[in-house]
Amino acid sequence: MKYENYQLATFIEKENRFTAVCRLNDELIRVHVKNTGRNKELLIQGVEVSLVHSDAPKRITHWDLVAVNKRGHWINIDSQAPNLVTAEAVMAEQIHLPNVTHVAALKAEVKYRDSRIDFRGEASDGQPFFIEVKGVTLEGYGLAAFPDAPTTRAVKHVHELVKALEDGYRAYLCLIVQMDYVTTMTIYRERAPKLYAAIQEAMAAGVQVVAYRCHVTPDEISVEQPITFDLNQTFIEE
Repeated sequence: MKYENYQLATFIEKENRFTAVCRLNDELIRVHVKNTGRNKELLIQGVEVSLVHSDAPKRITHWDLVAVNKRGHWINIDSQAPNLVTAEAVMAEQIHLPNVTHVAALKAEVKYRDSRIDFRGEASDGQPFFIEVKGVTLEGYGLAAFPDAPTTRAVKHVHELVKALEDGYRAYLCLIVQMDYVTTMTIYRERAPKLYAAIQEAMAAGVQVVAYRCHVTPDEISVEQPITFDLNQTFIEE
């Protein structure tokens, strides 16, 4: 996934959940932060960020903040990116789904029961499956973790994956780690104990969890390779 019309800038401050001030070419500008998380360990005054320009006429800001340079490593924080790169990687068989040898079809944003699951697919043997995708931007001491902020929506989606298993689907939770330098990720148990418990129960029921890190530059993100998902790891914020 490539971004066009990007520029490097300096982060100054966050005004609210979705708006920040950056310095671009010696000018202070307001930008849209394309992420619903806290990002407090990333969006620190003075860090280098990547901005993507938009000409959409009805926008309040014409720049999107999509990536942050954390001590020499780029971390993508665009919340739309994980689904886009997952679709590309699944169809290109760069993401391996256990028990699926070949993906014959993949459809995004499919309604199932009381939710919309990110993807409904069909394997070459006709077996249907669901994939729920979560983007991961939080990292501390070399360990990636989800979530960056409390979430009830993720808990609901994990429960729906278990129901999908009961209805005859295969079910996958795909964790897209939007950085390139970690080898393990976990669930931030202290921040999201209900999600931790839900995933633990889902895995016991047969939901498969896969985690992939990404190649990230200021203007690009793509799935790179699988990493270890370990619920027993304890995440510590820096």
